[in-house]
Amino acid sequence: RTDEWGGEHFENRSRLAVRIARQVRHAAGMKDFAVIFRVSLLELVENGMSFDESLELSKLLEAEGVDIINSGVGWHEARIPTI
Repeated sequence: RTDEWGGEHFENRSRLAVRIARQVRHAAGMKDFAVIFRVSLLELVENGMSFDESLELSKLLEAEGVDIINSGVGWHEARIPTI
C-alpha cells in the first residue's frame, strides 16, 4: 500500500492500531476496564514488522491507554510454523 495506512513508513503502518487503541480507551473510560492489545513481536513474513518496530508500536499503544500487550510470534500467512 502507498496510502496513509501502509507503505514503508512505520507511522503509516501503525496508524490503524494506534487509532483503534485510542478509540477503545476513549469509549471504555479510564477506570475499571483493562484494554488488551495483541501484537506480533516477530511476524515471519517478508516486509513484515520488525521486532524493534513491534516494540515501538507497543510503546505507542501504551501511550494511548493500552494496559496489557499480549504478544505472539508469527502471522497466519507466515511460511514458518510457530507451534
